[in-house]
Amino acid sequence: MVLLHVKRSDKETFLFNIPAQTEVDVALREIVKIQNLRLKIGRLTSAAEGLAEHGPMKPPEQQGLDDDTPLLEDYDEKSGTVAARQAKDRGSNFKPDPTERRTGNAPPDDIAAVITRTVDDAKALVSEKQVQMKVPATSKALEDAINNIKGAVMIAFPMGLPDYDIVRQILEQREVVEGAASMQILEEETTSLWAFNKEMQREKLLSDYVGKNEKTKAVVKLQKKGAGAPQREPVVSEDEQKAMIAFYHKKQQEAEKLELEDDDACLHSKWANPNSLKNAFTGVGDISWKPR
Repeated sequence: MVLLHVKRSDKETFLFNIPAQTEVDVALREIVKIQNLRLKIGRLTSAAEGLAEHGPMKPPEQQGLDDDTPLLEDYDEKSGTVAARQAKDRGSNFKPDPTERRTGNAPPDDIAAVITRTVDDAKALVSEKQVQMKVPATSKALEDAINNIKGAVMIAFPMGLPDYDIVRQILEQREVVEGAASMQILEEETTSLWAFNKEMQREKLLSDYVGKNEKTKAVVKLQKKGAGAPQREPVVSEDEQKAMIAFYHKKQQEAEKLELEDDDACLHSKWANPNSLKNAFTGVGDISWKPR
């Protein structure tokens, strides 16, 4: 199995195992699927953490407003008065949301811990530390992590979440991704795979680029078609660069310290004493008749 080190950035990286005789098109489709699942887990874990901490989301028209702020529907056009808002139902484990996007009706702490535990497991699965531990990513493991979060949410909220809650929308694949996050999602047909500064042709085999040795490891990058070649890998890694900078500063400090030293300071050292050999044979050390 060829080990592909897929990179989008230093943080967006994972390992992928696949036979060398696989078509590039097949490998690319699976890699794109894994990458999109990783992004989905990132959005889902962020939303699920808020769900466990502060409960379901408020209706869209009430998000960002506290419970005392009047709504447009509370205004009576005929009388010109604003009706007092009814007190909201607060659960036994009420935890107000500082952003006022959630109701604050959090699940019990022991149930919330189940959601938190599945979220932590999913985060660990998409962490860049998986590369350091040499653990390849699979679409099945990522889908299982999503299903585990779904099961934990169903345990915490057996009656279901509101239709507008982002956690429910993500789990039901109804999420509308906007802004910069939407630019990160890849399409299978409009994505290309690059290796060795070359775009890999879909109709060819991986072995045409990485060789037939099944123990080969190669760095590949995902790029949208028409975007040009991805950035080259740096000659010096980030850790090596930090070590070089630290070494340079250490040498600079030593040079500054030497500049402050007197030119004749070395003459006071023991190795510069012209009588050191004589003293070594006679057994007489550094004797001074003057009071110290």
